[in-house]
Amino acid sequence: MNYIAIDIGGSAIKAAIVNSEGMILEKTSTPTPMTNYDDLISELTTIVNWAMAISPIDGIAMSQPCVTDAKTGEALSEGALIYINGTNPSKDLGEKYNLPYSADNDGNCAALAEVWIGRAKDVNDIALVVCGSGIGGAVVLDKKIYSGNRRFAGEFGFIINGYESDGTPIIWSANGSTLSLVKNYASKTNKEVKSLNGKLVFELAESGDIKAQESIDHFFKMFAYGLHNIQHVYDPELILIGGAISNRPDFVKNIELEFDKLYEQLFGFMSRPNVAICACGADANLIGAVYHLINKYK
Repeated sequence: MNYIAIDIGGSAIKAAIVNSEGMILEKTSTPTPMTNYDDLISELTTIVNWAMAISPIDGIAMSQPCVTDAKTGEALSEGALIYINGTNPSKDLGEKYNLPYSADNDGNCAALAEVWIGRAKDVNDIALVVCGSGIGGAVVLDKKIYSGNRRFAGEFGFIINGYESDGTPIIWSANGSTLSLVKNYASKTNKEVKSLNGKLVFELAESGDIKAQESIDHFFKMFAYGLHNIQHVYDPELILIGGAISNRPDFVKNIELEFDKLYEQLFGFMSRPNVAICACGADANLIGAVYHLINKYK
């Protein structure tokens, strides 16, 4: 059986024909409309038609950049798209084509991909942390997404892991994300944030820029603190990390070095996190969306 998987992002819509084993057969992408919901549905319809011209399609699986009701597919927040709150694109497409449909939040889909065919296929309980412009993620209990009472489980970016000199709390997204790394370096050097990115900050550090290295050190310290907090709230078997910055070959090594420093300072028995990088990469949301669809109609 083949499915059309659609990953609605804040800047692009990625789509793929995925089979029942999680293998991607064909891929496409298009810019995300920033105008209104009707324009979004128009683009999604074009994508479904593209897939149907290639292969028979047995269902529509969607990943959304917002809090989502995993049972109905309804978008429950704006997330990355101001017009998506209260809409249900998977349902609208499913009814239009008379096909099974499902949708979930993008972090949950990424976690499900890892549970299905990725790094967590032999693990029951995991947390997934996605690092980008903010910090997102998912909680998996017994190979199933745990969403929580208000569907905020896995919104790790709201963890408080610092405070300003005036006592204002700082959340993890503002203190340990890729964007926060860039902003930290920009503030040290009086450079424009828009002229920088995470990759460039690392390159500057490698060329001897001390301020870039200071920003990187702060980033990894805050990231390690966040992982420590997750471990001691939930105690998962494994914490997986996703996002473009995690592709750096020294990413886990730097996290482990910060753990070493942290646990030298803390007393008593601690549950040191077991950390690894996601295996499904940029296709995780597409693959996980299909896994969610398959399990919804079991």
